[in-house]
Order: sequence, then structure tokens, then C-alpha cells
Amino acid sequence: MNLPETVRGDYEKWRAFLREQVTFSLKDSEKHTKDHCARVLLYALLIAEKRGLPRSEREVLCAAAVFHDSRRQDDWLDVGHGRRAADYYRDFCRTGGLAYDERVYQIMAWHDRPSAEGEAAMGEMENGVLLYRIFKDADGLDRYRLGPNALDVDRLRTAEARGLTGLARQLVRKAEE
Repeated sequence: MNLPETVRGDYEKWRAFLREQVTFSLKDSEKHTKDHCARVLLYALLIAEKRGLPRSEREVLCAAAVFHDSRRQDDWLDVGHGRRAADYYRDFCRTGGLAYDERVYQIMAWHDRPSAEGEAAMGEMENGVLLYRIFKDADGLDRYRLGPNALDVDRLRTAEARGLTGLARQLVRKAEE
């Protein structure tokens, strides 16, 4: 895949961080794996690139992507895994050498809840709603791993995400081979 250099560099850095530093509670997951988080990372970076977001906001999306499903206890219904992952992220930042950002915490804490609730929680933060929407779209794009009709494209919030559905299908298909 031919990625813009800024996307490639950030993706490689954060993917290595995910592989080496982030632990997952659900060790035998079939759907919420490090590979899933790596694809969410890629989609978030591609959307951020298309929107021209500054590095500080790209970093928010990257950190949220690599931690967001790390504390799942079930592959299917697990409301609350977002808050558990956010707590893990906060605790990791205290000792792991990663700078804490409240926006990362809140994106993760609300990503498994209705969007209106998450947007309300992000509303007062700098570009909080935009970052939340981008993250939700990046996570949503990887729904193709759940089945060929698992993503309702009409639920995507950004035009940039809608433009990535073909890539998302292709990456899942490639991962399944």
C-alpha cells in the first residue's frame, strides 16, 4: 500500500508501540485483536491526513487506537470496556513514559456508548467532537471483519471515512487469507 510518508512514519511508530507495550485482557479474542487496533490506527491516520490535522491531534487518535479494545472481557457485548481501556491508558501514562491527554481518555471511555453521549462528553475539549467522530469512524471501518455487511456506511460521520470503505474491505479480506 502506498501511504503518505507522514502516515507511514506514525503508523510504524504506533504499531510497534502497540505490539511491544500494550497488553490485552482478552488473550484469546478472535475479533478485538492487536491487528484490529492496528487497522483502526491506520484508518484514523488516513482520515487525519485527509483533514490536515496537526501532529498533536494525530497523536490523540493514535493513542486511542492502540489502547481502545485492550481491556475487553468479551468479543461481543462488553459495554464498559472503553472506560476500562481508558483507565489502563491513564495508568500506563503514569509509569510508561507516554504523555497523558484527557481527550484520549474520553474518546476511549465513550467509544462503546451511544455517539450522542460521547459527543456531549467531548464537547468542551479542543476539537473533541471532531476527534471523537474520526475515531468512531476509524473503529467502524474495521467492522468488515465481523462480516461483509457489518458496516452500515450511512452511520459513518465523515466523508473521509466513507472514502475508505473499499480499502477497509480489502485489508480485512487480505487479513483473512
